[in-house]
Amino acid sequence: MSKVRFFLALAFSLAVIGCGSTQGTAKTSKSGKMPDWVTGPSSSYPKSDYLTGTGSASDKRSAEIDAINELVAIFGQKVTSASMASRRMAMAQSAGVVASSDAASLGQDILREVDQNDVIAVEIPEFFESTKEKKWYALAVMSREKGSQIYSSMIEKNQAEISSILNQISTDKEPNTMLNFSRLDFAEEVAKLNESHLKRLTILNPAAAKKFDSISTPVQIHKIKTEMASKIPICVMISADSDDSDGRLAKSFQEVMSSFGFNTTLGSNERYVIDCKVHYNPSESSNAKTQFCEYAAEASFNDTFSGETLVPLSITGREGSPSYQNAQIRAKQKIVSKVKSDFANSFQKYLGDFSSF
Repeated sequence: MSKVRFFLALAFSLAVIGCGSTQGTAKTSKSGKMPDWVTGPSSSYPKSDYLTGTGSASDKRSAEIDAINELVAIFGQKVTSASMASRRMAMAQSAGVVASSDAASLGQDILREVDQNDVIAVEIPEFFESTKEKKWYALAVMSREKGSQIYSSMIEKNQAEISSILNQISTDKEPNTMLNFSRLDFAEEVAKLNESHLKRLTILNPAAAKKFDSISTPVQIHKIKTEMASKIPICVMISADSDDSDGRLAKSFQEVMSSFGFNTTLGSNERYVIDCKVHYNPSESSNAKTQFCEYAAEASFNDTFSGETLVPLSITGREGSPSYQNAQIRAKQKIVSKVKSDFANSFQKYLGDFSSF
């Protein structure tokens, strides 16, 4: 499956289609009589056709966010802060495939503060500035018809991509590979987005949501992913001169891979192998009471079929103690700790990297 096809799902999931510009098209009134929409939005935007939220604050931007927050609360959640894109999202954006928002959408100052998923199909058609109260009011609306069309389209496109991934894996001559595991990880991420979209569509248009009762859920995809992981054994090999007689270093790698659902073996010939070598050396000290141990651990998660290194890891440092023996023990503890954190993070990044697809 091509990289572009994989990114299409995110493109449809995260594109903010039909957002109204708050800068050029919103109606702003000042002083005078307070508009009816401030206390009764349904007078201008009937509940049968719109979801609405009103907000107020001492400045225009805060009033806008407050209004969006009230609207989003209808879906049972609060507006979330703008978050950094996932690795997959960043790659999709750099490839020019994902459109997070367009120039005619909500103001960029707003998009810097709220997650783009929170403002899909949201428009801000009205502002009111009360000079007497020194307060701004804002109205956020979402057309049920437009919102239903947008969410339905995204769910359909995402589900088509998920189905394509599952079909490709089911027809693969060797389905249980890290590549396919990565694809399932991606499918699970898209399924989570679809789950969120479907919840909103159910509130906007229950009838339209009904036809998506059979879409893939994150739970279903995660189950398939876990079952695949259990069929991909990973060999953990610690070099004989790395002083791992207690097996703690090997166990640290095993724990990381087990957290993702994989089974690990020791000393067997598997396709996927984690190799690790550790060197300890005395380090000079200006303090006679403290002995130091320098350490360097080099590890790699390899695909022996392709000859590729999927996840490299390098750990270096120095630990001190009254005796060199204790300093070396502390050094090993540090390596074990870093394997559990750094190697786990590196493997997660590998799953989100589609550059090899």
